[in-house]
Amino acid sequence: MRVGWITLSLLIISGAAYLLAGRLDHGLLVPISAAIVAQPVGDLPNIPEKPQPDWLPSDRCPPQGMGGDPDLNRLRNRVDKGDYQPVSFDSLSALTWPKSVEHLSMRDWSASNRAFISQYLGVPLVVEGYIVNLREGAPDAAGCFQTSEQDPYWRIYFARNSRDKNAQAIIAESTPQTRLGHTWTVDLIRGFIMAGRLQVRLSGWLYFDPEHAADVGRTRASLWAISPVLQIEVFQDGKWNPLDKYGK
Repeated sequence: MRVGWITLSLLIISGAAYLLAGRLDHGLLVPISAAIVAQPVGDLPNIPEKPQPDWLPSDRCPPQGMGGDPDLNRLRNRVDKGDYQPVSFDSLSALTWPKSVEHLSMRDWSASNRAFISQYLGVPLVVEGYIVNLREGAPDAAGCFQTSEQDPYWRIYFARNSRDKNAQAIIAESTPQTRLGHTWTVDLIRGFIMAGRLQVRLSGWLYFDPEHAADVGRTRASLWAISPVLQIEVFQDGKWNPLDKYGK
């Protein structure tokens, strides 16, 4: 059933392929006609024209990073906030992808595969769940291998339930540039949120990471991710509160 759904979806959206032909350097999120895309999964919204990314000016690292996939690096390095749409964790974890894009840069995806992924790539969303793990990432291509030890990017393991394993989690990434102005710290997340098994709400951009296909089922549930995360809220005292309320 799942394989059949993928095949049908790819056939439906192949008519949009001409809109996405060639490299996406100047238009990362190309508009797609709402009439020819596949029906979104669960409560994922259908947003044919998605906001284009914005970045902080930097003389250390351009938006495209250094190496890797420049198109996906631009999306990962964005700092703009969005009109976040509520999406259930189940809908996010059910979202699939064409196997043939795994380990490939965006410029090497077929037009039909690019059209399929572009339905969801860059959707502004807010999702409720639990942080079950947090790791500080090593310097990488998106950050020009310049991320400092004092301010690395964070890999957040975001799950439906508080006791889920990494293999059941969606990856959510917090970047140094999107933490500017926040009081978030690793100790605050581990000692307050994770230790208390508190429900959180993450707001950010839906992202696709074909590089880590071998990790699916081992240390992550999907190649779809939330990256970057722009807001973290905690459910306390019967309401959602920004994590900044509990920081110093």
